[in-house]
Amino acid sequence: MVPSLEQQSNTIAAGGLVSLLLKMRLWSQARQMGAYAAKCMVVNDTGEETSMDFCFELFAHVTKFFGFKVVLLGNYNAQGLGNDYELLVRCTPGQEYVKAVLQNGRMQGAILIGETDLEETFENLILNQMDLSRYGESLLDPNIDIEDYFD
Repeated sequence: MVPSLEQQSNTIAAGGLVSLLLKMRLWSQARQMGAYAAKCMVVNDTGEETSMDFCFELFAHVTKFFGFKVVLLGNYNAQGLGNDYELLVRCTPGQEYVKAVLQNGRMQGAILIGETDLEETFENLILNQMDLSRYGESLLDPNIDIEDYFD
């Protein structure tokens, strides 16, 4: 008997994924989850082993809203972090909005609106869980080129 895709999806989601992957009802996540579930079912039948796909390491969603690029990364709204987190915010009206969510000095998520060029850097900081405590507010200083510093 072949388990349903929903059963496989729930098995995958419960199978030790980091808390940076949020299960939302997005078509991009559904497509990736479906493809991975199918791969797991085939591997299960053949007795082979498979590793976790990189698309399940971090929640990331990119869209446009009112002409602005919007990037949501990780626990972008401090989901599941309780009350023990810090928000760093930078806003340039009409151009950009940057919010970084940190817990214990480590970036857990971010919202980037506008052309910030911080997507890749913040994604790496979230995945690497580097201690950013010593940088404080300067992490979002527009006069500091953190893309070069952390990449």
